Amino acid sequence: MRHVKKSLMAVVALALLLSLAGCMGKFLSGLTLGGPGECSTNCPPTPAFLYASSPDHVSALSINQTTGALGPALEMAGPNQSTGMTAPVSLGRLYVSDFVNDTVQGFSINSNTGGLTAIAGSPFPLSGTAPGAGGLSASVSGGAYLYATDLNAGEVDGFAFDSATGKLTAVPGSPFAVGNTPVQAVQAGLQGKFLYVSNLNDPVGGISAFTIDFNTGSLTPIPGSPFATGASGTFPGPSALVTTDSFLYVALAGTANANNKIVAFSIDQSSGILTPIVGSPFVTGSDPLYMALVPVTNKFLFTANVQDNTISVFAVDGTSGLLAPVSGSPFPAGTSVGGLAISPIAAPTGNYFLYAANPQGNAISGYTIDGSTGNLSPISGSPFAAGNSPALLAVVVP
Repeated sequence: MRHVKKSLMAVVALALLLSLAGCMGKFLSGLTLGGPGECSTNCPPTPAFLYASSPDHVSALSINQTTGALGPALEMAGPNQSTGMTAPVSLGRLYVSDFVNDTVQGFSINSNTGGLTAIAGSPFPLSGTAPGAGGLSASVSGGAYLYATDLNAGEVDGFAFDSATGKLTAVPGSPFAVGNTPVQAVQAGLQGKFLYVSNLNDPVGGISAFTIDFNTGSLTPIPGSPFATGASGTFPGPSALVTTDSFLYVALAGTANANNKIVAFSIDQSSGILTPIVGSPFVTGSDPLYMALVPVTNKFLFTANVQDNTISVFAVDGTSGLLAPVSGSPFPAGTSVGGLAISPIAAPTGNYFLYAANPQGNAISGYTIDGSTGNLSPISGSPFAAGNSPALLAVVVP
């Protein structure tokens, strides 16, 4: 059983880097999106920005919400290595995990430029010993809480965030024990009342499951947790998580074995208990470290397959939870592929835009998602320059 090392390459080889991207409909890597609106008719588009993590930096790129094109990258200081990024809906804040120092860095977002300013008190320490900070999940549905996995401590830390300042404060009982090498977390179910954590190196690929106390942010284990994603000893390697209200999807990137699959569970809305759906698992490309789900509609699911540089696309059956590959999937993604993010606001055509990091090309590839078929077509001008080795992506509407 492997142990996560200090180098970012080891982390990438073992775990999903987010995003955050992360769960998109609920924001899997906790990236729940949206923005305040004061205008009711003939309103100009709300500014939207794509954020990309890279060594020692976070870059902001403005999004043309009609064409999907990205503006020039605005580079700012950030963590040397990050495995999680999230932006709570409407709060104008961005949080990025710092793996090396076992902290979470918090930023306020300039809604005009996308520029970042450190929140007072940032960085916020996790309870473990450095290194280790991993995936992040944040939501304001039912309670304003942020959860951060700690890969080497086998824990998840819970924080309440102050909506006025963005400051993080540990919730009662934090940290909470999970499994071996917890890499990502996602809030799911109606109002996001359950938290699920993927434990990369558990013998059966366990998913730790908790009920969230909306009054305090404390976590209570759900009966039957952890839930297996594979047979004992197979090391399925669960990493990325995305969710609808009714279903949880877990990417099996593999540790000791190459799995290259998605396991799907139905979520009991009363208890949070997970039940594998009939027909699961579903085959992806090689090493699906990142996932994204079209927001609002939850109609299409995407995986970034980092070993064969492709993007798999699945149509999601909202009733059964079944996944079906769309015609042409998997799609080529250039010289390399990393984190995924999807625009939270549909273009005038009704289509959404998908963005994929290209670490080797120092760029971000942009695609238009056909709203009927899920097919991908490159956005004019793609790929877009994005600093040195972009990895995690997050779309934010401040």
